[in-house]
Amino acid sequence: MTKLCICQMCTCGHHRCPHRPWGILGKGEQPCAVTEYKNEYRAHEASRTQPIRPDNEYKGSNLPLNDETTHKADYIRHQVERISLHQPEKYKQPEGEMDTMTSYKREYVQKQGEKAQPIRHDGGRKEPANFEGNPTYKSDYRPWELNRTQPIRHDGGYISSADPFNGDTTYYQDFKRHNQAPVKPIRPDNAALQSTDPFNDRTGYREDYVKHDLPTKFSRPRDEYQPNKIPLDNMTTMRRDFTAKDAEKARSFKPENGGYRSEAPFDDDTTHKNDFKKWEVKPNFAKKDNEWKPPLGEMDLSTNYNSEFTQKPAQKAMAIRPASRKKVEGKFEGDTTYGQDFRKWPGDRRTPLKNQNEYQTPNVPFDGTSTYKGHYLPLAGGPSQSFKPDGLAYRSDQPFDGNTLYRTEFTQKEIEPCPATLLETPRANFVFQAEDDKGHKYYAPAHAKTIVA
Repeated sequence: MTKLCICQMCTCGHHRCPHRPWGILGKGEQPCAVTEYKNEYRAHEASRTQPIRPDNEYKGSNLPLNDETTHKADYIRHQVERISLHQPEKYKQPEGEMDTMTSYKREYVQKQGEKAQPIRHDGGRKEPANFEGNPTYKSDYRPWELNRTQPIRHDGGYISSADPFNGDTTYYQDFKRHNQAPVKPIRPDNAALQSTDPFNDRTGYREDYVKHDLPTKFSRPRDEYQPNKIPLDNMTTMRRDFTAKDAEKARSFKPENGGYRSEAPFDDDTTHKNDFKKWEVKPNFAKKDNEWKPPLGEMDLSTNYNSEFTQKPAQKAMAIRPASRKKVEGKFEGDTTYGQDFRKWPGDRRTPLKNQNEYQTPNVPFDGTSTYKGHYLPLAGGPSQSFKPDGLAYRSDQPFDGNTLYRTEFTQKEIEPCPATLLETPRANFVFQAEDDKGHKYYAPAHAKTIVA
């Protein structure tokens, strides 16, 4: 029997070889992940480290406090001198006079010239004869007689075949179907590895921990119930203080549904008529405004505009009018399509819609009964029946049937653990055989012979 690695041995899909990432898509061809650190530094058994906690005891000292710090010892104070600043040299005015003559002043001097006269073109002279001449456009570009272009149609040179049409395509003729067995899918076998050996249920707990007989547990004797010989007094403060009283049933404050009727004549006196009487109204006194009095003296009507802007002799501006049109002799025809198609038809004026049903006061005295009270009379009826369901649950005399489809159809199956999980344990069915130079460990069944690497 061949050797198996962890990836080949696993049936649950959660165990992989620690040196090659088989489970990552697109990274199966990477080199082995074994490093020098993994080969040289192996995992060793180590005991649990004790927590490093300081003692809670106070450790005092009788020596005086030393205020000498590393800062005072290392950093010595030095005397700092003032940084000397560079003083710029003082400006000395050059000797002699400055020559302000430039090439611009020397070459571009002021010149005297006459004022440019405006160039005015004389008006075009109109010759009495007619112009006869052909431009270059008419002489070069002459109208030519053009024929209509014929459409370019491709014949294709198709020659129909004399053989009858069989309906077979090139794909059907070239690619013929061959009878081959279906391709088997490249999938791992999902069947669990079953072993013929009996199940080894010997665990470390069963082998190391021996069952001992426990002593009987001490139980305190129970006190017997002794009933009280004094009879029970059922008088409560509720019964003693709140006694039954004879009282009438509370009356309803709901008004009667019958309308109020009176045989007395209708009294049309209201609080408005009694309290608010008609008083004589006097016209409002209008206050007269103060009458205007003309000021004393004469008004000077001369203004700055009248004194400075006086009338100047000037001619009247001529009106710019367009040339008058010539009067066309003949009779004006004012008939239009609107005047001929849309004629004026005789029509009467619409009478206004007025409400002719004027209100007329009745001669019969008011009885005080409305149509609602006269038509809708109170009828005697019982309270409406409630459709609320009863709160009683449905009960059956038949025994409870607890069998469900899950209990009848789905039976409990025994699930075997993954062989990779039980490696290097007493329950393991595989034994370590060899390890290659890349760090891959191979295991073989326990009942098979040892395979030499």
